[in-house]
Amino acid sequence: MHGNKYFIAFILILNVIVGCGRKEDMRVEPSQKSSTITTPGNKSLLRIMGHWYGEGKKELLVRQAVREFSFLNQDLVIDLQFPHQIFKFNDEAELYFIECDSIEQMVKQNKWPFDVLFCDKERYRLVGEKVNDKEWGRKYLVDFSKEPWFIEAHKPGLFETIPLADDYGGILPGPIIEGITHILFVSEEVEKKVGLKVKELDMTFDDFLSYAKVVDEYNRTHSDKVTFFSKQYQYAIDNLFKQLVTSYYGKTHFSSVQESLTALEQTYKAFEQLSAYHVLDQHMEYSHLAYDIAQRILFDKQCLFNLQPTWLILLWNKSNPEGLKKLRPCEIPSFAGKISPFYSGFFQVIFVVPKNANNPEAGKRFIRYITSTETADRWVKYSKCPTGMRNTISYTDFGQDMYEKFFQHLQKKYGNNQVDVRLNELLFNTKKPLNFRYAEVLEGKLSAAEALAQLKRQL
Repeated sequence: MHGNKYFIAFILILNVIVGCGRKEDMRVEPSQKSSTITTPGNKSLLRIMGHWYGEGKKELLVRQAVREFSFLNQDLVIDLQFPHQIFKFNDEAELYFIECDSIEQMVKQNKWPFDVLFCDKERYRLVGEKVNDKEWGRKYLVDFSKEPWFIEAHKPGLFETIPLADDYGGILPGPIIEGITHILFVSEEVEKKVGLKVKELDMTFDDFLSYAKVVDEYNRTHSDKVTFFSKQYQYAIDNLFKQLVTSYYGKTHFSSVQESLTALEQTYKAFEQLSAYHVLDQHMEYSHLAYDIAQRILFDKQCLFNLQPTWLILLWNKSNPEGLKKLRPCEIPSFAGKISPFYSGFFQVIFVVPKNANNPEAGKRFIRYITSTETADRWVKYSKCPTGMRNTISYTDFGQDMYEKFFQHLQKKYGNNQVDVRLNELLFNTKKPLNFRYAEVLEGKLSAAEALAQLKRQL
């Protein structure tokens, strides 16, 4: 589509050299100069594509790491750029596709304008679809999985617990800095409006069902209807279903197909109960809104629950800090008296090194530098989200605002098992895609018995 155009722009527009004296809160503006940067004869150029631009202290983490690495590696001249400075775009959603188009062209041409490239698991996946090669990373990216220092820098058992290499074609192309957790946000304004108080921690399905009943009764008797659960994104329903399924037995492995089917049957029945209270009726419209505006609608008095990833917190705090104060983080519900061994979330690589980059050795040196306890501690401190790397500080070292209490609770209850569970693999030990059709049950379009019967026919 626009791949070649973006790829050319990617190469031509380069930024000002990162200096040791740059202030932490300064943002480098796009350079209008040629992509050719003059370096002293005894120095080489290292080009880094950053991430988390405009996301407060997460951007600061990148700038600090680059500045410190520059100071310790005087043989390098470092050029740091962020996608937001490179491309013209209307919103974050468009930027995402532009980035993927650019990486697609890099893969196809095996030409890499950066020695350290931002490429998380979703961008890797989409590029794999575009080039029809899910294992493109094996061919084009450096694999650090065999490096003792790399394994040692990550939490014990992380790679055994979570198949992270599966997200990158069987390799580990960079440190697992970022952990993302999904939060069930509740609107305090809607709570007051309908007359209930939501339980934030250890919420059970019975609790969740009782809230659905209250909202349904309110909607029956009032004209200013509210949405119980936002279905703006499919993953919201996915994660609600997965949490209930995995909590039924509370085991990391299911011992038989019948055991798996029993857990599914009970969860389908739970969704069927919820459907009676019209939990997916949407009394708010998203389709005409741009991505960023669509997020801000969360603060309106129209929706009780929104299930969203933690990285949105910083964006919301920037776009609508007063609105964010009216949301509380809640734990995704499990069946009463049961505890899932998993909680919805994921860990991912952020920075990778292309094998055919202009300066891959310098890129590998930078990756080794940021694969450290110092980076992990900064990530936890700045983002208050989990990390896959070993860290020395914990949530108990922080103050006690509601997010710190929430993440401290999740860490204590689930540990590193904040993962994106693949039900086909967990329940039936197969990579074959299965259509569980739980959204249709929640919408009342399919009964629990019909959904289970249709699933059995796929096995």
